Amino acid sequence: MKRILLLSLLAVTLFFSCKKDKDDAFPTLSMQVTEKTLTVQVNTQKSFSVVIPNGKNVTSEWKLNNTVVGTEASYVFKPTSAGDYTLTYTGGNAQGSFTFTYQINVPVPVVDPGANSSMYISRVFEYLPAPGQHINRSYGTLERAQQLVGSIDNLLSLGGFGGYVIFGFDHSVKNTEGYDLGIYGNPTGPSNASAEHGIVMVSQDKNGNGLPDDEWYELAGSEYSKATTIKNYEITYTNPKGYANVPWTDNQGNTGFLLINQYSSKENYYPLFAANQDKITFKGTLLPSTSLSTTGLIINKPFDWGYTDSYSTGDDFEKNGYNSFDISWAVDKNGNKVVLKTIDFVKVYTAQNINAGWLGEISTDIRGAVDLHIKALK
Repeated sequence: MKRILLLSLLAVTLFFSCKKDKDDAFPTLSMQVTEKTLTVQVNTQKSFSVVIPNGKNVTSEWKLNNTVVGTEASYVFKPTSAGDYTLTYTGGNAQGSFTFTYQINVPVPVVDPGANSSMYISRVFEYLPAPGQHINRSYGTLERAQQLVGSIDNLLSLGGFGGYVIFGFDHSVKNTEGYDLGIYGNPTGPSNASAEHGIVMVSQDKNGNGLPDDEWYELAGSEYSKATTIKNYEITYTNPKGYANVPWTDNQGNTGFLLINQYSSKENYYPLFAANQDKITFKGTLLPSTSLSTTGLIINKPFDWGYTDSYSTGDDFEKNGYNSFDISWAVDKNGNKVVLKTIDFVKVYTAQNINAGWLGEISTDIRGAVDLHIKALK
């Protein structure tokens, strides 16, 4: 009898022990979204959640690119910028853990050209020239900048080093084989070919807001990698508060003046529509001087290719009437090559700091721009 009772007690103990082990085992978790690789558009929502069996206690954690973004059983992903994202869910308790990882691609928004798309500039977002002889008058006003829209005939001066204009088209410009952009200036040539070199930068609308507030990439021209080119150059101009030479200092330890000349009107060269009316600083890549003076003739020799307002032979300005640019030349701020399938915004700025004697400062001029792919279809 004792033996029967002991065996019965042992059986009951084993039953409840096994039941307890089963109850305490880590639960089987599953994800409502089972695809591990997804595409989500900018500024759209995608919901993710884990299915936890009733009565089970599990601690949840969501990480987006290794940063904790949630601790609930569900998470709503709403990307504000294009890119590649890693979203990882981890659920756990004392009995174990469960992990599930998503790879999410958020493509750059693209506005495809339509039947009525224009080949020319459709919007000027910003115009901020450096001081110069044409600024605040004729070729250097906010009104003049807006005349770049739909035209290649209205000259706009960008002033001295760093002065810039930012514009876009009514569609995304595609990066295809060969040149993608043409930018019009007014260089002289061919017997005494001259230039007022401007650097071109491009940007994508990664956040989809229609504004040029994303990362910029330089289209690296023929001088980009040469020792005579200065990266991360900065120059600060001080407002003389009247018709006078404009003082400047730079981050190379140099000082000087942007000089007034006798051929300009007797007005302040400092942009009177700039937000700061005391000082203004510009940053960018500084190209070396190519200025020459012989028998009273002053020229600024063109580089081979990759710059606007330049009578370049490398991109055949004489034939085309514009300087040609390939989006494939794009590099980031560290000089690394980037691959851009499309671009949405263009920035042009004066890239030399030169006093050209009686001609005044070297200041890039722009008359317009063209999407060469749209032009080819016309």
